[in-house]
Amino acid sequence: MVRPFCLRIALGLSTVAIIAGCAIISPTPTPVPTSTATWTPLPTFTPTRGPTPTRTNTPTITSTPTQTSTPTITLTPTPTLTPTPWSRPTGKITRIDTKFHSAALNEDRKILIYLPPGYSVQAQRRYPVLIMLHGYGGFNLPNDSTEWEQWGLQTDAEAMMLSGEIQPMIIVQPNGYMADGQPSYFFNHGPGTDGKRWGDYIWQDVVNYIDANYRTLPQRESRAIGGFSLGGQGALSLSLSHPEIFKVVGAHSPSFRGADGSIPYINDWNWFNQFDPIWLVRYTTNVRELTLWLDVAHGDDKVRDCGEGSDRCVEAFHALLVSKNISHGWLDTWPGTHEGYSYWGPHIPDYLRWYSSKLVGQ
Repeated sequence: MVRPFCLRIALGLSTVAIIAGCAIISPTPTPVPTSTATWTPLPTFTPTRGPTPTRTNTPTITSTPTQTSTPTITLTPTPTLTPTPWSRPTGKITRIDTKFHSAALNEDRKILIYLPPGYSVQAQRRYPVLIMLHGYGGFNLPNDSTEWEQWGLQTDAEAMMLSGEIQPMIIVQPNGYMADGQPSYFFNHGPGTDGKRWGDYIWQDVVNYIDANYRTLPQRESRAIGGFSLGGQGALSLSLSHPEIFKVVGAHSPSFRGADGSIPYINDWNWFNQFDPIWLVRYTTNVRELTLWLDVAHGDDKVRDCGEGSDRCVEAFHALLVSKNISHGWLDTWPGTHEGYSYWGPHIPDYLRWYSSKLVGQ
């Protein structure tokens, strides 16, 4: 069953809201272009690196920008399935729980992979890739599961691919935990720490492993990365620092940890700036190369609002994007808290629907 949802697209200072069951009103703002699927064989992908941020002294922390209320345009969404020369797949998702060697970390790492229904039958077909990052407690759960999986990611993805509601895709869940059981936050740890290259592990090793071993579409337009909480911060960090690798990014209630000393390996602003989503949006243009979704629960008391004198929260990040006139999906009205079974889990179909609509498939 498709759950109705409301999605407001923030473009500059105007907002578009999509609410099921409402009348259609033609909006005035210029439509935001979306990716267009192509069925012609794809050339070999040669990545080109986006602008490299320059490390600077600690940026001045300012108070949360005051948001100006904007009119809401209500539309009735019309689901559009990606046209494809392939017949609708049958069967089930193939779940692969395995390990691979990470050159960046010089160790074997666990990884969970879902191959879409029909993968073994449609042997010439290639697929877009969605990398989903976990949160603080999201991997090595009972039965070698993840939080995403326990909330229904595999079940929902399989049903939606079989029904044609989303296009078939390869879904990847890498393990981002360190040897001591603490999360890495998916960035390269700097001087004075363990020096582990957790960011390179994702954008180099995981991406290369999946492209080398499975029938992917090895181009940025066909590669998405998303996550919740600290995984949302990791998805923003990795896509903003490597837009030549990732085109589509989803940040679901992302945290915005900084080098304030609360986490031992996030200890130096001059080092951490190059991985900090807030710094990267302020001082580089990389965000303009991305297709971005941002959401937070209405009742989230962890990351939605900033503390006094801080700008490290979801509402402030949204305001920063608006101030830069960055088009992005924005939703802050769903009920819930900073929790999986009541918020992220029930909205997995909404997330999958959005990722599928933005990824270029075959």
